[in-house]
Amino acid sequence: RPFVERMLIVAKGSMEKAKRRIDNYYRYRLLAPEIIQNREKVLSDSQDLWSSYLQLSMPKMYKCNRVSVFQLLSPDPSAFSCEAFLRNTFMLGDVRMKHDYFLGDIWIVDMKHATFSHLLRLNPTLMQKAAHLFHEGLGLRIHSIHVLNANSLLQHLVSFMRQFFSPKIIDRVIVHESLDALHMSLPKRYLPKDYGGDEPALAEFRDKYEKEIRSTVTKQFLINSMKMVSNEKKRPNSDINEEYLAGSFRKLDFD
Repeated sequence: RPFVERMLIVAKGSMEKAKRRIDNYYRYRLLAPEIIQNREKVLSDSQDLWSSYLQLSMPKMYKCNRVSVFQLLSPDPSAFSCEAFLRNTFMLGDVRMKHDYFLGDIWIVDMKHATFSHLLRLNPTLMQKAAHLFHEGLGLRIHSIHVLNANSLLQHLVSFMRQFFSPKIIDRVIVHESLDALHMSLPKRYLPKDYGGDEPALAEFRDKYEKEIRSTVTKQFLINSMKMVSNEKKRPNSDINEEYLAGSFRKLDFD
């Protein structure tokens, strides 16, 4: 019931949209095993889930939107894995869909340590699968994307993301030259100390996330969630398969 309630909220009360997204949610999870499966091994590993980057949501919502932060911890691209990043993203997504109520997302993207080599490590096929699951399955609404410490990579990153996000979402990218500029859009009480806010530092939130994700109850929930996929053998005249989902990436421009 809570899952259906959240889907109805995201669908703005539309039963038809909610039903379609629930169907897509299970279908696209099936078609993205690299992202959804293998959780038991990862959660049993002693290595931190967020060793090369941070990806955390703040406890307070701003105008009913959940504020989340993405921050690379090192300029070394070899430590960053696209598959691990997306797998962790959807593990957090499963936890949010179980416990959280929100109307949309506000993202803060810190590009301080981002390099072109990081961008090259983003697998287009996996990103496409994640985009289908995010947009057509979860149907989450992105209210705004706030970029900090922007560098020359930003233009290339935006060009790359145009393949997966609609022009409407791309237009919601806001580049801030300073923390003061960020505070004009997001008040300090919704931000961590790292960005001049009143909330605890991101490192403290990371420790709490690690503890919760690896707790017996949450760990078992995430492992059980791997089974939350559709049985396409029972679908008449299914017209979506992995080949269709992967799309074509013969041309990638980084002008």
